[in-house]
Amino acid sequence: MKGRPNLYTDYRKETAILNTTTQKFWALIGLSLFIFSSFFYTQYWMYLITTALLTAVAAWGLNIVSGFAGQISLAHGVFIGIGTYVSAVLGGVGSSYIRGYELDMLIWLPLAGIVPALVGLLIAPLAVRLKGLNLGLVTLGLVYIGSYLFSNWKSVTGGAGLGRKTAKLKIFGIDFNDGFYLGSTHIEKDHFIFFLSLIIFLLAGAGVKNLMRSKIGRAYAAIRDRDIAAEAIGINLYRFKASAFALSSFYAGVAGSLIFVMSGGVDPSQFNLIYSVTFIAVVIIGGAGTVLGPLFGAAFFSLIPGVIKYFLHFFEGFGEQLPFHPSQLERLVFALLLIGFLIFEPRGLWGVWFRLRNYFKAWPFSY
Repeated sequence: MKGRPNLYTDYRKETAILNTTTQKFWALIGLSLFIFSSFFYTQYWMYLITTALLTAVAAWGLNIVSGFAGQISLAHGVFIGIGTYVSAVLGGVGSSYIRGYELDMLIWLPLAGIVPALVGLLIAPLAVRLKGLNLGLVTLGLVYIGSYLFSNWKSVTGGAGLGRKTAKLKIFGIDFNDGFYLGSTHIEKDHFIFFLSLIIFLLAGAGVKNLMRSKIGRAYAAIRDRDIAAEAIGINLYRFKASAFALSSFYAGVAGSLIFVMSGGVDPSQFNLIYSVTFIAVVIIGGAGTVLGPLFGAAFFSLIPGVIKYFLHFFEGFGEQLPFHPSQLERLVFALLLIGFLIFEPRGLWGVWFRLRNYFKAWPFSY
């Protein structure tokens, strides 16, 4: 209604993700500027921003099972690895000792999410019987099982220390690995992956937002807060825990398949426990149990190298005097901020954004 933007007379308008004209306008402006500015990024910054988009998708997956449903999972990196190798086998180039079928991306990209989702369903019986630290230890066991399989299944992964090439970007027989022409403009491979990642990012974000407002999302919250009470009011623990692990694994597999396509190769040693813990840290720093939290955490984690790179020259002349190598500054900053957020701001970057938003919404009457 004109002059009363917060008065809704239609339920669909009230529950829309962008439910005011102002929000739609600024979202369109922001997205347009983001896409337009991508043509001026260097190759390094293009890689970092694309990584941030895909890391956010993977972090959303972990947030579904851990932040929303309250189930501890230390095996997120394994599901990313499964998605990566499914795409590499189906869409990659084969040889005498490595499998590769060079299928279309429209085939291997969905399957890169579906296969990890099916594997995630196998955890559901354990998730119903176990919870808390016990469930975390089971998923820790999956990390070691996955590491063993990735290292020794040489026809799929290439073996430890060797690795293999990832999937080719081919749609309807058109190879995009060397870029393509849009009219007279040549679009590089990095830009193609960026636009593809942006589309997947928007779809994944809308999916998570709508999921959390649905019956399924409310069931996840009930299970997280008190699973016995949730079961008492009629929530099927097996079905909803299974769906949480399946959705989480689907997001992880799709994101992983594209993350490693950017680099062109993948090694089994990358999918270790540290890799899984990294995504836990991303969710915690961003804000567990929120929709925007993993986005904030992924942007923070992925863009730190680029920001620190501009400041490293201040330390180049003092390399011998520093107690650590300048290249280790990234890990040090990330670790200190993780500890700081856990102590001073458990809600993460989302909590900071929430307070700032409320302050300026109420300004000048903020108290």
